Amino acid sequence: MNFQKKVLIIEDDENLGSTIQTILLFNNYDVCFVNNGASGIQKAFEYNPDVILCDINMDTIDGYQVYKVLEESSILKRIPFIFLTGSSDLEDIRFGMSLGADDYLVKPFNNADLIRSIEKRLEKFSAIRDEARFEFNQLFNLSPVGIFLFDGVKLFKANQAFLKLSKISDSNVKGLNLKELLDQTSISKIQDNIQKHLQDRNEAFNGEVTLITTDKKESRINLIVSEFEKFSSYNLYMGLVSPVTNSSAVVKDHQYADEVYKLLKHENIKISEALGEKITEIFKQKSLNPKKQNNTVFTKRENEILCLSMEGLPIKIIADRLAISDRTVEKHRAKLMEKSGANNMIEVIVYALKHSLIEI
Repeated sequence: MNFQKKVLIIEDDENLGSTIQTILLFNNYDVCFVNNGASGIQKAFEYNPDVILCDINMDTIDGYQVYKVLEESSILKRIPFIFLTGSSDLEDIRFGMSLGADDYLVKPFNNADLIRSIEKRLEKFSAIRDEARFEFNQLFNLSPVGIFLFDGVKLFKANQAFLKLSKISDSNVKGLNLKELLDQTSISKIQDNIQKHLQDRNEAFNGEVTLITTDKKESRINLIVSEFEKFSSYNLYMGLVSPVTNSSAVVKDHQYADEVYKLLKHENIKISEALGEKITEIFKQKSLNPKKQNNTVFTKRENEILCLSMEGLPIKIIADRLAISDRTVEKHRAKLMEKSGANNMIEVIVYALKHSLIEI
């Protein structure tokens, strides 16, 4: 998939901002333009751009403050940041660059200088993004969970598990309309939920729908939809599917899988092919045997809780399985996070896999 590179413009001079937007659109960039620092910070998190152009002298929140806020985000601090300013004072330029900005354009600048600066920063950043996308694609292709990417109406990409389930060929995926895969009731449910998602940013959809395979057979499937990528004029969503079974654990497993995909995508965690295979094996099997875990990093009880967490079980179920209180489970999970330097249990699991602390 080759999507347009995304540029976020934060500029309080609306005429200049609109002019820059027009220039970039003409050069085939996807562009989002806002006219103040507060909106710029919000859009940076929503839009996840490939490069940010930001004016310095803005009211309330200036460009330096915008930069400092975004620099605190592990997701956004890697994005190339170019300051725009009407001042050519050398001290101002030095100060902006000392913060860590990637470039500094003095107004008025010509179109060629603008495009050259963006392209130069993107060359470096693209290598980082391409590596992250390669790793995501690796996990995408290895997963036994059916996955497809779509814009709410048409498909962009699907993995082998989804192709097998829907009985369509890889060559026919891109541009395929949902109407050719799902019944009208299912499509209406999904699109209604997506509209709600645009307002409250929650999970777009989670439920059962009817899949129509290429041989015109209907089957009920579990479908989870979440936002994958945001562009200025549309959103790209990720759907995770599996056949409906009598076990409620299937949906829980896929919710857990969705969390792993999001973590790897947004945090740019480096994974090897072997690690991708290990994660995939977790999705395939029903349980892990705590008695097989002999690492010296975690205690016996911590290993038990880690294994049950890897099954996607909530705290209450884990407590019932181990005949302990919910509070005790929470304390052991906190200890697991402390020992692995993680912020949540998904990161603990990735840490345990990366350091071969779990035997699968």
